[in-house]
Amino acid sequence: MKIETKIILGTAMFFAILLMVGWVVIKEESRMAEFTTQFEGRSLERGATVFESNCSTCHGRQGQGSGRAPALNNPRLFNGERLAEMKWAGGLFDYIENAIAAGRPNSGAYWPEAMPTWGQTYGGPLRPDQIQDLTRFVMNWESSALDEANPPTVNQDFILPGIREEGDLQIMASGAPVGTAVTFGDLPAGDPARGETLYTSNELGCSSCHLGGVVAPNTVGTAERAAQRVASDPALAGYTLEQYLVESILQPNIYIVPNEGSAVYSAGGISIMQQNYSDRIDAQDLADLVAYLLGQ
Repeated sequence: MKIETKIILGTAMFFAILLMVGWVVIKEESRMAEFTTQFEGRSLERGATVFESNCSTCHGRQGQGSGRAPALNNPRLFNGERLAEMKWAGGLFDYIENAIAAGRPNSGAYWPEAMPTWGQTYGGPLRPDQIQDLTRFVMNWESSALDEANPPTVNQDFILPGIREEGDLQIMASGAPVGTAVTFGDLPAGDPARGETLYTSNELGCSSCHLGGVVAPNTVGTAERAAQRVASDPALAGYTLEQYLVESILQPNIYIVPNEGSAVYSAGGISIMQQNYSDRIDAQDLADLVAYLLGQ
């Protein structure tokens, strides 16, 4: 074969390869989009199966809710109302994923039974990929939940943590009016025995997360960890342990404990701790809780 012929064939093959590579690049975006659609579709199918087996008894097969749990096919979940109510600053996907994985250990105070912990990260039975499948399945209700022309059936709305009935929104756990200012300077002498009773009560639900370090820092060692943090954080110069604990309870997003390994204490900069204790306890309750924690 003449050299000229080889050059022509080589050049033709080179341009043919360029065309093939270009075609692959052009089609890659649509191919990946199709792959993503297929992946999410399979994930939704798996999530539907897990939901039917584990969640539908309480939340309803169509997410309509029951007397045991709220509706998830619910406009208030997808229009931002629930996130604002819970003071959640992150995204909806993260909120739902966290709620499923960590559960609601203290929700037995305002529902017939507490929502269990589902994620293996928190000691539950479901793998992280199964938690994500479930989250995608719940997110799939967004279009139907926000369909104003054909709104979904909501048999049971959400409840504020610790609140059984709407009328209870006017008082705190102690009976003091909601909005009663509670500051460090107001604290009376604390009773650690009464503080332990409050801490372990269903009404406040502290122990359901903290005792044994189930989904929050272990109760045991609280005072020691608080002392170490006050001593090591320049922003806490001049603080007493009491003041640090008061602010940690009333404003849980100020002093977030860093996540450690499988222990996840926050998401998106927001603590998983309930955000409304300032509306549920008065100065005496707070003083008693702090007195109890200082003994840990």
